[in-house]
This record gives sequence, structure tokens and C-alpha cells, in this order.
Amino acid sequence: MPERARRHGYSVKVEWTGNLGSGTSAYQAYSRDHLVLSGTKPPIPGSADAAFLGDASRWNPEDLLVAAISSCHMLWYLHLCADAGIAVLAYRDDASGVMTE
Repeated sequence: MPERARRHGYSVKVEWTGNLGSGTSAYQAYSRDHLVLSGTKPPIPGSADAAFLGDASRWNPEDLLVAAISSCHMLWYLHLCADAGIAVLAYRDDASGVMTE
């Protein structure tokens, strides 16, 4: 008899904080700044990539996507090593991604 799949749910809020007074009245009239929120975790300051008028000092969705994939890969790898009795003492992934317009 197959094992019943367990479900895990995740939810976040994305709150735009970039209204500079006239909202989205023009493409260059607003900031791309926003916060990524989830429960009591620290907020993640987000923006668009600088190429799209964002703040380069904040996380952008593309950064977060690459980080999510890299983190997921690392956690799965560590799990497999632990199950196999392999002691990993350090791990680093210099992940990157490319977006083509």
C-alpha cells in the first residue's frame, strides 16, 4: 500500500511600499520597493532589478528564485548524505541564473 503524501502549505504577503505620492501614474513615477512577509519572520526588503528601475541594494524576485532553487538543492543533498551516513562538514553553492528579455 503506497504511503499517503503529506502536504505542506506556505504563504507569504508581498506588500508594495513604493507609492511616491502619485501611485502608478507613470512608469517612472513609483518605486519598485516592497516587503516580503511571512508570519513572525523578519521581512525581506524587495525591489525590482536595477535594470527595471529597482533598488539594487534590495532582493529582487530573480535573486530570490535562484536562492530558493539553490537552498532546496542544498537541503536535499544534505538529507541524502545524512541518510547515507556521509558527514558533510561544509557546503557552498555559488548559484547563478540568467534572464533573457
